[in-house]
Amino acid sequence: MTDFKLLLNDVNIDNNKIRIDTAVICPSGSLYPKMRILFRRGDETRRLPVLAKASFRRTAAGDMIHIFSYSYFIEYIFTKKSDEDIKISFEVSFSDDCAENAPFYVSAAVASKNPSELDGSYLAGGLFDGACVYSDPYEENEEEKLASHDTKYSWEVNPQSCSLTLHTEISEKRSSIFKKILTAAAQIILFVMVITGEILLLPLFVADGFFAAAGLNTKRRYIPRKGFIFELNGQIKANMASYLKYAFKGRPIATKLITYKEQLLYRYYRRLCKKPVVKNRISFISGRRDELGGNEKYVYDLIKDRDDIDFRFLMVNEIDQFSPRKEKKEFYKLYATSKVVIVDDYFSLLNTVEKRDDVTLFQLWHACGAFKTFGFSRVGKIGGPRQTFPNHRMYDYTIVSSGSIRKYYAEGFGISDRKVLATGIPRTDIFFSEEYRKNATDSFYAKYPFLKDKKIIMFAPTFRGSGQKSAFYPTNVFDPCRFSDAVGDDYAVIIKLHPFCTEKFRIESGYEQKVIDLSLEDEINDLLFVTDLLITDYSSTVFEASLLNIPMLFYAYDLYQYISERDFYCDFETFVPGKIVFNQQELEKAIINSDFEREKIEPFRNKFFNEIDGKSTERTAHVILEALKE
Repeated sequence: MTDFKLLLNDVNIDNNKIRIDTAVICPSGSLYPKMRILFRRGDETRRLPVLAKASFRRTAAGDMIHIFSYSYFIEYIFTKKSDEDIKISFEVSFSDDCAENAPFYVSAAVASKNPSELDGSYLAGGLFDGACVYSDPYEENEEEKLASHDTKYSWEVNPQSCSLTLHTEISEKRSSIFKKILTAAAQIILFVMVITGEILLLPLFVADGFFAAAGLNTKRRYIPRKGFIFELNGQIKANMASYLKYAFKGRPIATKLITYKEQLLYRYYRRLCKKPVVKNRISFISGRRDELGGNEKYVYDLIKDRDDIDFRFLMVNEIDQFSPRKEKKEFYKLYATSKVVIVDDYFSLLNTVEKRDDVTLFQLWHACGAFKTFGFSRVGKIGGPRQTFPNHRMYDYTIVSSGSIRKYYAEGFGISDRKVLATGIPRTDIFFSEEYRKNATDSFYAKYPFLKDKKIIMFAPTFRGSGQKSAFYPTNVFDPCRFSDAVGDDYAVIIKLHPFCTEKFRIESGYEQKVIDLSLEDEINDLLFVTDLLITDYSSTVFEASLLNIPMLFYAYDLYQYISERDFYCDFETFVPGKIVFNQQELEKAIINSDFEREKIEPFRNKFFNEIDGKSTERTAHVILEALKE
């Protein structure tokens, strides 16, 4: 373990937020540390990152001081309210080296605020001279959501047990009937004023829409239809919608009126929740695809012949493109009545209602291993979630490939460690089936017989951007035709961009049988069976490739920018199972010299897969069937 010392620099509570400032001192030249806070209440654990704020080199001492700080909404740390004390401890890691429940010193500021006197051996003294750097008191740009009751928080530091204790005192606050009446009246008055304002402003909306439709003013929205009348109508509607959106923003009465149809569906769900669940019902739900696939399919295929199980399905592609009512109603019906519900990705409707306690929700996440940070591991970063988001936190169980990465998934999903099960990933079982391998290989060469005598390089980078709508890959950083010339005629190149990417590489005439773009065709796992070398960057495909012992090269031309914007759970340069290159020339040279650093694959595989036996589906199905019995 890297030698380090941790300072608890300051702790402040402001209403519903606790801000924690720390500093880590470690030798110069060591890897940069990462820090997480562990909140424990009873048998629940919540992990959250602490953001790195700055790093300073102390030349005379020959060490580095790293400053970490962040503010946390106390009431959103756990999903259920309680006045039970919360224990807070720290985890400091240097790549694979990790110190949980890390010991710490305390600053004079912390000692002065502590309700009891601290042992002098825990005081920082001159050890951290210059490390007391205080961050801004609050980072997230969102309104604080106060509780419906009066809640008082206090803290006490316990360096002997390497923890803080957060005390919670709740006193119920009852709103008077008179105040409720005044609040309702105020909302009605505001509603009437907003509607009146819209009527008075209608001439302005019409005039603005007229000039926009005529091309004499900025258009409020793009209307993909021809004709001046259609344009005018669309621009007027856009003006009115924009006005209502901002005038009604945050108004409870407006929310109820605007989402009236949704309210009916919620009432439908609540009525169903009053009935007993169907004890033998398992519902498979997906927003990723319109047919059963991935981990869900492997589990279903294993247990589908059970006559004692009532199987139900809701498969939709692109959840936001639901038909207005049908699929939503079906979801609420299945979610309210099924003993077990299984999803395989983020599913937005889970956020709209509260899960019943007697329904068990499994997340069979589609990815392997733990590579790029995701979910609540990105709190405080661009594109990361707000602490108040409910996303993922309703899961009762999720599965991972290895016990060593349970904590990363718990952190990313915002759930307790005990809810993460190291069963293995069902869809990886194909890599242990000789029959599947043969069928996939035969099918590939039947479609592309001219590749049979070639060594196949698969170029499969992940996307850049914050999500599906902004996803891209810069095609100017890789020239597949020049690359093909450089590596020689013994090789063929398959391009497999992420499904989110719409870019296309330009393949010149004469290269059609040397460079093939299969981005929109073939399953990437099936292509791995014919791959002799994988070129990727930050894609989780590396985990599946390691099961087949495929040599890998990591073309990470933007590594340090990617670290600053997205980051990884482990240090990339010591973590990946292959050689890292930063430009196409280095990439070509590594292939010509067969310089792949293959010795890294086995330890990588052993770390990220507990059981390498092709029985992940059996283990996953077992825990699901056990939940059905409860």
